[in-house]
Amino acid sequence: MSRKALSFLIITVALVLLLPANAVEISFNGRSYTYSPGSTIEIEYVHSVERSEVVEIITANGTGFYVVEMRWKDFGAGLPEDVQNLTDGFYVKRTRDYLGRSFTYWFIPINHANVTVNGSPVLVDSDGGKKVVVNFQIKRVPLVMRLIGRW
Repeated sequence: MSRKALSFLIITVALVLLLPANAVEISFNGRSYTYSPGSTIEIEYVHSVERSEVVEIITANGTGFYVVEMRWKDFGAGLPEDVQNLTDGFYVKRTRDYLGRSFTYWFIPINHANVTVNGSPVLVDSDGGKKVVVNFQIKRVPLVMRLIGRW
């Protein structure tokens, strides 16, 4: 390969890696995690009023976040009443509710919140049983940053 062709190839690859791409960012306590659109987010917590387990399954794509399933064990204080079925002791509702391109959860120690993305833990027991604000956003970042999972 000639020197000119190699230079062209390097410049082309560098430019492609700088192209903007959508990414899912989850941030809390000064930390930030990046995932590809198409990721599945599971948020599990103890409801602070009803003191029962709640699980929300959210998908993310370039247009935003969508709740696709919710499971809960009790009624009241903002929990759904429109049950579709009962599975393993959980009331289940499947939906496709749009949350937007960003949303925030605020967890307190009694929530014992856990967040996983594609099955991997991101937040465990509300970051050590502390009060924590978790931000979820769809952002435009250079492709290379999405590929390596950091910015």
